[in-house]
Amino acid sequence: MPANLRSYLYFVGKKTFTRLLWLIGDPIGRFEYSPDLLTFNKNSKPKRVQRSITGILISADHEICSDILKSPNWLSRPFAERLYLGAGGYEPGVIHPFLDSIIALDGADQRRIKKVMYAAFSPAETNRWRETCEIQMKNLIDQVKNEEAFDFVSSFSNPLPLEVICKIIGVPREYIEQCNRWGRTLAGIGLDLPKNNRELGELEKAATELTELISKLLQERKKSPKKDLLSVMLEADSEGQKLEDSEIIASAAFTLIAGFETTMNLFSVGTLLLLENPDQLELLSKKPDLITNFIEEALRLTSPIQFVVRTAETNQILADGTKVRKGQTIILNLASANRDPKVFNKPNDFDIQRENAKKNVSFGFGAHHCIGSILARVEAEVFWQELLSGYPDVSAWKLSGEPIYEKSKLIRSISRLPVSLQDRD
Repeated sequence: MPANLRSYLYFVGKKTFTRLLWLIGDPIGRFEYSPDLLTFNKNSKPKRVQRSITGILISADHEICSDILKSPNWLSRPFAERLYLGAGGYEPGVIHPFLDSIIALDGADQRRIKKVMYAAFSPAETNRWRETCEIQMKNLIDQVKNEEAFDFVSSFSNPLPLEVICKIIGVPREYIEQCNRWGRTLAGIGLDLPKNNRELGELEKAATELTELISKLLQERKKSPKKDLLSVMLEADSEGQKLEDSEIIASAAFTLIAGFETTMNLFSVGTLLLLENPDQLELLSKKPDLITNFIEEALRLTSPIQFVVRTAETNQILADGTKVRKGQTIILNLASANRDPKVFNKPNDFDIQRENAKKNVSFGFGAHHCIGSILARVEAEVFWQELLSGYPDVSAWKLSGEPIYEKSKLIRSISRLPVSLQDRD
């Protein structure tokens, strides 16, 4: 059967099946067709774990989500393979930014690669990038200083983390805009999964072009190493083994995508939270030492990654007594777990002084804890410190138009945020 016909039948079959599940009120059908995961959870039965007739489980319980994220007995790859390979768009031997990178690896392979990458994302190394972030943010502010209104995303949220992650990986400046386009496509379609042949084609093209660039840069590093992630991964010896080129290329490609997409969304949605809560914005401007806690509260309320999926490696029993068989899959609704009223008092309120804001599960835990979370937090500190310094009159901060959200269930993302940050009267 031709690949395009096979993928077409896959998408049609998947859509038809989930539509039927929705019509009968099955959790997976409602999950697929809910506008967002908070709405899904609000309209769900008050159970800590919901079970679909497909066998897939869903939980928004903070304790259960935390336990599973921390446990080594839950895997990422099996479910990812079923989804990405189910569409039939990937040929054997082709490097896949999602399936071949640390995000979908488990066990020894995942630990071996992560150990190497951690050298570039340790607290000490990450703090070395603080000055770079400060200089870049000051430059970005200068570029729009005389503009009465502008798009916050394209002016601030997107360029700062994009430039930083490209420098860390070793991507030359002339490729940054291309990487931006590839990254937005791969995050918007790849992480949320293609829904038709057109999206599948766009995803494959972006993945191929990005991995080809990383492969080219890797070959250059073999001849002339530099102080960047590609060179570190190439030269490292982890547990007596050198990393394969395919492992380096896939993990560097995924790191580029994740390294600016989630941080960009945190900047945009976090700033929108401040604009919608002027009392909290004023408090932050008067007490800038609250920035670190504000970041945790923004992560809790916005959850840049809305859910993750895990597959049981062994038979298990969850905290509520739910029995899980080996090979069974669970969707962890992180967005709602971050608003679990058993953990967070008045969970829907935005409170930058919330004492337990750090209990958010936005960056995960355990083996698949986001390796770039330390960098994201450093970038976020610098981002809002410089923003408050550049625009100290927060009473002038306001929206100049309606925010435009991306249509994604996995990523909480704003594509356009029109703002005015200074009084022109």
